[in-house]
Amino acid sequence: MRTKALLCAAALAAGAAASMAQNVYSLNIVGYVNVPITAGYNLIANPLDNGTNDLASLFPNAGLGDAVYAFSGGTFTSSTYFGSWSPDLTLVPGGGVFYQAGANFTNTFVGNVLTGNLTNQIPAGYSIKSSQAPVSDTLENLGLTANLGDAVYYFRSGAYVSSTFFGTWSPDLSPAIGEAFWYQAGSAITWWRVFNP
Repeated sequence: MRTKALLCAAALAAGAAASMAQNVYSLNIVGYVNVPITAGYNLIANPLDNGTNDLASLFPNAGLGDAVYAFSGGTFTSSTYFGSWSPDLTLVPGGGVFYQAGANFTNTFVGNVLTGNLTNQIPAGYSIKSSQAPVSDTLENLGLTANLGDAVYYFRSGAYVSSTFFGTWSPDLSPAIGEAFWYQAGSAITWWRVFNP
């Protein structure tokens, strides 16, 4: 009899916990993005926020000798993979790096989609940037309003493809999800957009 009472109490507790769990909602959108990386140089971006955004968590399956080149303040910082990344740099959504791969592979980014009011500071001169939201669309539709004469340079299939801002982007190309680009700014701007999928 005592066993039956304990089992009934356990069943009631489990049922109560299950009914309460049905009212729990997550405010985060969690997902993954597969980004193809080809042998040689690639301008890539981290499309999701995984909390640390360090190379060790972003590229756990890197090939020996693969390298990352980050650009900031007019200089490059490099990191090479020999079983671990040294140094272990960070790559936040909205930025970008050159990734030098020894062989073709697909990298899977896992993390949270950034939502709400997104701001991406773009300094004067050259920087490597990307969309903070994991969306592929034209620069105009991504909300990238710029200074007259600002330019964007994509690195595709080993060559640069450019777009210039003259009130509108011409041509108005679409960065792929996980693709970064060089941004040449005449003066500092803020890339601002609201993203609520």
